[in-house]
Amino acid sequence: MALDLKKLRAGSLINQETNPREIFNLLPEKNPKYQYLRDVQAEVLSHWHERRKEKDLVVKMNTGGGKTVVGLLLLKSCLNEGITPAIYVVPDGYLATQVEIEAKQLGIAVEREPDAPAVLQGKAIGLITVHKLFNGLSKFGVGDRGIQIPIGSIVIDDAHACMSTIESQFTITLNNQHSVFTKLLNLFRDDLKRQNEALLLEVESGDPNAVMLVPFWVWNQQQNEVIKILQANSTDDVIKYHWALIKNFLLHSRCVFSGARLEISPRCLPIEALPSFVSAQRRVFMTATLADDSILISDLNANPETVANQITPKTANDIGERMILSPQVIDPNLDDEEIKRYLQRKAKEQNVVVIVPSNFRADFWRPIATIIADASNLEDTVAKLKNSHVGLVVFINKYDGVDLPGNACRILVLDGLPKARKLIERVENNLLGRSKNIIGKQIQRIEQGIGRGVRGNDDYCVVMLMGSELIQVLYSLEAKEMFSPATRAQLNLSDELADQIENGLDELDGTINYCLSQDSEWKSLARERLVGIRYTETHVRSIAIAQREAFESAVIRDFKRSVQALQQEVNTYAEDDPSTLGWLNWQLAEYTDFINPVDAQLILKKAIASNRRVVKPIDGIDYERLDARGLEQSRSVVWRLRSYKNNSSKFQIDVNGILDSLKFEPETAKQFENAMCEVAELLGFGSQRPENDYGKGPDVLWATGNLNYFVIECKNGAVSERVNKSDCNQLTGSVMWFQTKYDQTSTCIPVLIHPSNIFERAATPAPNTRVMTPEKLDQFKQSVRDFSIAVASKMNTIEHDDVYKILDHHNLTPMKILDCYTVAAKGQN
Repeated sequence: MALDLKKLRAGSLINQETNPREIFNLLPEKNPKYQYLRDVQAEVLSHWHERRKEKDLVVKMNTGGGKTVVGLLLLKSCLNEGITPAIYVVPDGYLATQVEIEAKQLGIAVEREPDAPAVLQGKAIGLITVHKLFNGLSKFGVGDRGIQIPIGSIVIDDAHACMSTIESQFTITLNNQHSVFTKLLNLFRDDLKRQNEALLLEVESGDPNAVMLVPFWVWNQQQNEVIKILQANSTDDVIKYHWALIKNFLLHSRCVFSGARLEISPRCLPIEALPSFVSAQRRVFMTATLADDSILISDLNANPETVANQITPKTANDIGERMILSPQVIDPNLDDEEIKRYLQRKAKEQNVVVIVPSNFRADFWRPIATIIADASNLEDTVAKLKNSHVGLVVFINKYDGVDLPGNACRILVLDGLPKARKLIERVENNLLGRSKNIIGKQIQRIEQGIGRGVRGNDDYCVVMLMGSELIQVLYSLEAKEMFSPATRAQLNLSDELADQIENGLDELDGTINYCLSQDSEWKSLARERLVGIRYTETHVRSIAIAQREAFESAVIRDFKRSVQALQQEVNTYAEDDPSTLGWLNWQLAEYTDFINPVDAQLILKKAIASNRRVVKPIDGIDYERLDARGLEQSRSVVWRLRSYKNNSSKFQIDVNGILDSLKFEPETAKQFENAMCEVAELLGFGSQRPENDYGKGPDVLWATGNLNYFVIECKNGAVSERVNKSDCNQLTGSVMWFQTKYDQTSTCIPVLIHPSNIFERAATPAPNTRVMTPEKLDQFKQSVRDFSIAVASKMNTIEHDDVYKILDHHNLTPMKILDCYTVAAKGQN
């Protein structure tokens, strides 16, 4: 009779051992490729085992370092210890399949349903996507339903990638055709009108570029009506998966309208709406080596102390070989079309993957792309790249959650700056501009994107960064310090390479081929630069801790403590960071309104003194005129250049970043308006954004000297073939506004930035109206670029007479700008 050895193993060590390293050795059916743990995996597992009883732990490993194996082994350890059910969470179905394959190869049991008997009995790990846990109808139980499926131990893999989904699940999003959109807009219309009448008209006309935040005091006052409207529609498909998560926290939420949709989202995520997650004994957040984990605190209410005390390997050099190059830094004269043609040639030999921030930008690559990949064809596209030579593939807004090892991606291109996903992000981006708080979030997504093409320490890839906005961010403030140590080392090496490249694309191609051909000298150099690289101490922003404390206190109606938490943070910010100071005071005013509405308005006025882009107080703010009397254009340019002394490269990067924001593209209005102000200052003019900063007036106002002004309306997101009556009236209204704010000694020229200079029959433009069309905008940008190159070549010695000659040569004096880069308005025949 044959022996049944399995019976003898029923109570074996494999189901009793809690040390995950020993569990790995005991696994009887693992694939032969798992002969041993990598050093980095073994180190991390040992550290975790020592600290496993701490509720919140962050595990950080470089991309391709084998996080999945670590996550499966530590959850198997939890199962053996009886901390069950054990749940493994991933961002999407594609990654769930990858984890399932890895678990099968290891011989660790997983189930795709969290309520499967084996999961509930502690015999298998529940493998789910983040949507399955974080939604208003979650099987795990939400809010008043209590715990339906308990969680003992949970791993959230690619935690930062999961966060965008989690945030969207706590957000009600409704398009402008939904009845709730109309009802809420009508409810708040009068108050939005008092904030900015022209912007409200744009929202009502369906302009997706127009974004308006409902003032906090109005939102608080109208809570009963808001709840009635939402409750009546809570079974709608677009609401029901979110309603239970935020219905008890509407008072602590914000409402933002655009012409296309509205969003309602809490100030911080009320994670207590998911009691299973809150009561889990062990929560492990696994992520790549990103420098800022503050979001785990502000959104998931993780413990700040344990988040800061991350678990990492001893060294950070367990990363593949990446040559990271910025062609437009190496040669500022390179344009996007030249780089596209170059990559088209390289794609005949290598798989080239381009990550773009939007569908609009994908259209730039469409003529040469083999595949444009989005959620609908993601898995199929990745499979093709892994199995064959495809050519050039474009991924839309996919900076995380995609593995492209080996020949699947030998050249990776990040084209452009990642865009804000949510309307409230767009509001805060406008408030904070280029502050560290915004740049840190952008760097995080850039680093996630950079990691797509290298999935192991023996892998290699060329990474190209293009787009002036992206380059400008990389070279602003202390942006490089926000990258992980290994990525920072690779960026520094690439900067040294760039210093030796002189002849544009030809020499750049030769440099790239060192990596693609795996030149031995290059490989040695790339490895040497990573020797001794260690993980730096994680960064947890005090702002995130204060925001979470204020929110948690407000939920239990301890508003005094909310105010104290934010006031303490406000006190740490100096006047030299006015954008952040104003942003914080706005949040302080939000919580103060619950205690003392009068004080809240006073704090809001203080916020506006630092940052005019926050919501306006009930009684508004007084307009401060833009003085053009003493302005001398050429002297103003020289003064500005002095701040770039001995750094002409930084000057060129900033100029290219400004000009890159001047483009006809939907949902970029705020960036465009800001860039119009920046280009005015670059050219020696004064500038304002009256509508944005004061709630009335033109999008942009230029003071060009001698009491002359340009009143500018920016319609760079327009798609109509004619200037419609609404856009025309807006420009006319801005001229009338100017006439009420400035006396008769001042004159203004109306300028409309629009795809067409032909006005509809019903539209009557103001006298002397000029139009900057796409063609004229491109000519203007080229002249500004040529001007910047000319002044940069003699930056340290240039005088105002030289500047005037260069301005005049490039037709950038006030009247020449109008003559050369705008056209007359025409009525429709």
